[in-house]
Amino acid sequence: MRQKVVAVRACLFGGCLFSAGIAAHARPTTYVLAGPDTVAAPSSGDLSFDGPYLADFRANVDDPSVFSHLGLVQRPVTTQTFSYLDASAIADADGIIAPWWQDSDVSAYEANVAAEHFWNGGDLFLFQDTSYVDPIGAYLGIPTQGFANSYTFNGNAFPFDGPFGTTTTVRMGGTYGYLDTADVVARGGQVLAVNGDGKPVVAFWDRGWYSPGAGRMIIVTDIDTITSAGCCFQADYGVFNDNAKFALNLVAGMIAEKEQCNPADIDGNGVLNLDDIILFADHFNDGCP
Repeated sequence: MRQKVVAVRACLFGGCLFSAGIAAHARPTTYVLAGPDTVAAPSSGDLSFDGPYLADFRANVDDPSVFSHLGLVQRPVTTQTFSYLDASAIADADGIIAPWWQDSDVSAYEANVAAEHFWNGGDLFLFQDTSYVDPIGAYLGIPTQGFANSYTFNGNAFPFDGPFGTTTTVRMGGTYGYLDTADVVARGGQVLAVNGDGKPVVAFWDRGWYSPGAGRMIIVTDIDTITSAGCCFQADYGVFNDNAKFALNLVAGMIAEKEQCNPADIDGNGVLNLDDIILFADHFNDGCP
């Protein structure tokens, strides 16, 4: 088996397999990320997706000259808003973002629409500061448990390391919560980061982890990790601090194209590198054609 792995990796270096993945990856489609506006999220105030607290985040994600980051992120992104979450509102959306979207503003129908989107291959970006701003996560069985004490966390892979740099310390602000590890693991997810108290604050599901055919999902238990205005913001997109890097690495990893059994950016970090070659070989040896 070891000889087979070496042989396949050598072939990849020669380009006979990996070039096909890169060629497919070189023809990107625009990724559409949709979130609730002030009509859909009246209790969110400035933290609705069209509010000023998320304006810099959206501006950076929407701007190809920033988000493409010298070509390391291959897919262009556009953000949009909806006033009510139904199938027509997200007909062209690849991902749904829930920034401080309070439970009281989300009907059971809307939570189910988000879940159906996810179960059928769409992505979810959920920011769940408290147990009253986790309507979609709670519907899926991953609610926010309570208030966290420590406000710092970090990790050593996506979304802490990626095309926008490596973070040292990511900070939360204002109100922030934590998840239950048992909830995450029981539903196929992985805890990516714990805070200084050992509480899970970032969890991730890759495609198919939650259920067959499901999309990607990431849960971060504080919206202020990516906001750049207001009382409690932590991300500064002007000086590009650790929180700004975290925010854009998060999007880059979530939107990275991954074709079944033959991805170019296999590790989903938005960068084509040696790691992808090694992972491609491992996938090939596991039976992918």
